[in-house]
Amino acid sequence: MFGKVVNLPRLKRNDILPYFFTEDEVLSIFAVCRNLKHLAMLQTLFYGCLRASELCNFDDADLDLKRSTIHIREGKGGRDGIAHLSPDCIRTLIKYLQVRPPFEIDERKPLFYTDYGQRWDRHDVYRMFIRYKESANIMRRGGLHTFSRHSTATVMVSRGCDIRIIKEILRHKDIRTTLRYAHVNDKVVREWYNKTLRLEI
Repeated sequence: MFGKVVNLPRLKRNDILPYFFTEDEVLSIFAVCRNLKHLAMLQTLFYGCLRASELCNFDDADLDLKRSTIHIREGKGGRDGIAHLSPDCIRTLIKYLQVRPPFEIDERKPLFYTDYGQRWDRHDVYRMFIRYKESANIMRRGGLHTFSRHSTATVMVSRGCDIRIIKEILRHKDIRTTLRYAHVNDKVVREWYNKTLRLEI
């Protein structure tokens, strides 16, 4: 056995850019959502840069309206974290909570629950998102994870946000994961190109 040559397959490097929705497409999805609860869920997902499973696990006590944050308990890898929410999202959540009766499931008060008195399942959240995506006539590839993770990171990168800050917002353990999203769309590339690559004569 000693001295025998063993050929192991080499893993191919993944240079494929992640799919993402443009800012106009995200706004179109929000615009076609007439259900206040669904809008609150979609905005919380997007502005909180959340995974669907994290959204489904939220309780009322996790939301801090004064600090505009929400506490993530046992997220990916069993890690806790804090997600930041935008003023627009907070306003929608306040409207939602004003009309939503408190409800208890297994001695916990879920932030979002279904019309049947159950916690949302991540597959049902995905189907809900796809329904609004189709209503907005968006043909671009990508599902809920693209919407709430890839797209948010792309927007932040295009606005000049430091990749280290994006790492913390996305709650990545390794910055190499965040670097997947260090890309911008062609329009932003052209704008920065025209602004910075100029020779002063």
